[in-house]
Amino acid sequence: MTRKIAVGIVVYHAGNELLRRLELASTNGFEVYVFDNSPDAPNVREFSALHPRIHYFTCGKNLGLGVGISTVCANAYQHGQSALLFFDQDTGFSDETLSYVETNYIDNIDSYRDFSAIAFKAEGRASVQDVPLLINSGSLYFLEKLKALDWMDCSYFVDSVDYKLCLDSLNKGYRIGLCGATPGFDHVTEQADSRYHIAGRTYSMRAYSWSRIKDTVSSNFKLIFSALKNCQFSFALRITRLLTLYCASQILVRVINTLGILKRD
Repeated sequence: MTRKIAVGIVVYHAGNELLRRLELASTNGFEVYVFDNSPDAPNVREFSALHPRIHYFTCGKNLGLGVGISTVCANAYQHGQSALLFFDQDTGFSDETLSYVETNYIDNIDSYRDFSAIAFKAEGRASVQDVPLLINSGSLYFLEKLKALDWMDCSYFVDSVDYKLCLDSLNKGYRIGLCGATPGFDHVTEQADSRYHIAGRTYSMRAYSWSRIKDTVSSNFKLIFSALKNCQFSFALRITRLLTLYCASQILVRVINTLGILKRD
């Protein structure tokens, strides 16, 4: 059976759980495109050599998500693929996840002609709704549209790679979609967040390194200026609000960790 979508992953020092998911996708007939940002660790390269449906790429060093996603998408497109479902290496998925997304794509291929990407997640309704932003993991990229956008903006290393795609899509007149009720999709379990109980509610947060915070702030400022340059004022305001919340959360989680006054899981 020829699958209608491909699977793409960018890895950095991947563990055995990621290898299991690569095998799951390939043995279910999906072409899998992997970009390795840690080629000094040979496990993914050696594993890929044993599975003909896994296509392995690397540039010999860590070049980040912008280059990585562009590479897997561009190579899938050159191999005749029309859509690629991307996952972060710490996002869980099952064969049900892959079949669900593929079936959704087949059933709605005509109505998705104006979209550059559809983000799938576990929560919410199964119907697609337009959204202004999406995250990379769980996104089904329509490769003809990404080619027209010149793939991802490789000047973004990790943070804002996905949001820059949303801005580029907005500038080009492409839509971004969101679809929920995706079975087997798990973007929570393998995350490094801790859970904090505040005023009867639970919040997932983590204290990022100062280098990661610097990258987040600088990439968001660059994105905001890019949006303003293209007269996308609402988009710029949205990113400004998200950046403000991010900075506030990083201050809060450090205060909580220092004082140790709230229960943590």
